[in-house]
Amino acid sequence: MSNNQEFKKLSELLNEYLKKEKIDQKVLKARVISEWHNIVGPHIFKNTYNLRFDNDTFIMSVRSDVLRQELLFMKNKLIQNIHEYVKTEFIKDIIFY
Repeated sequence: MSNNQEFKKLSELLNEYLKKEKIDQKVLKARVISEWHNIVGPHIFKNTYNLRFDNDTFIMSVRSDVLRQELLFMKNKLIQNIHEYVKTEFIKDIIFY
């Protein structure tokens, strides 16, 4: 067996383990939070805080009612942008407080 085949089998086993233990979801959530500034840009980044997840819902506080309304209109696009950034779909909803 070649090294490439061994690596592929090892990576498949690792991915299966991560999914089984739901670690892959935790890693994705941590990545979204840590990369939030790259996903949304400086304006939204500096005006959102207390980012967290509750299962498959992304929750955040917003500094102004005007921005909160704007983000509500952009919610589906934000979810799409996040999924494109991390290359997988796992967020079902975003709640803005």
